[in-house]
Amino acid sequence: MAFTRKQIVTAISVVYLLIPTILAAYALRSSHTYSLPIPDVISALAIALPPLAGIALEIVLAINEGLAAKGQLQTSRIFQIVIAFFLVYESVLATLAGTHISPPGSLDCALRETWEKLFRKKDAACVRRIQDAFQCCGYASVKDMAWPFVDAGHDANACVVRYEERGRSCADPWRGEERKVAIMLLVVPLMVFVWKVWLSMKICKVECIG
Repeated sequence: MAFTRKQIVTAISVVYLLIPTILAAYALRSSHTYSLPIPDVISALAIALPPLAGIALEIVLAINEGLAAKGQLQTSRIFQIVIAFFLVYESVLATLAGTHISPPGSLDCALRETWEKLFRKKDAACVRRIQDAFQCCGYASVKDMAWPFVDAGHDANACVVRYEERGRSCADPWRGEERKVAIMLLVVPLMVFVWKVWLSMKICKVECIG
């Protein structure tokens, strides 16, 4: 059975848009796993963007086909409105993600505040998860708010005493993870933008031939 041009374009679009969706979902998981100071709304916007863009443009194309059948070509108008909406969406998402890819010094404040919050709450599970993942102890130094927390049975050296192989603090690797996740979130709107450009070229080609 031969496939139509529309079916081929739709299949390619579904497979392509699945990639940024998975990327955004992975970024959200990493953000939660490592208690990164990246708001959930950024990850939520990233996860929603590819399917929303795909569904919206599929509906627009279906409407255009119906109008074309009646001799009422409104393709440019409708398509441009939808493209403009998602361009704003992508710009907002890219800007929000970009704030977490800033030079290292500008990220320190949010990271330290997050670590201090975990420390004040005595959230051993989260602090230990970060330390285990990056093979480190403490935040700014191996003694700085490290787990095991200071108590009657532990002093500030408890982490490096228990894990002798851990000779570095967590600030740098944790910051690196934040930037990596932010880059993944930034890639999502860029991939959707590239897809829209490709789709626009396909539509323009069909209309020009028509």
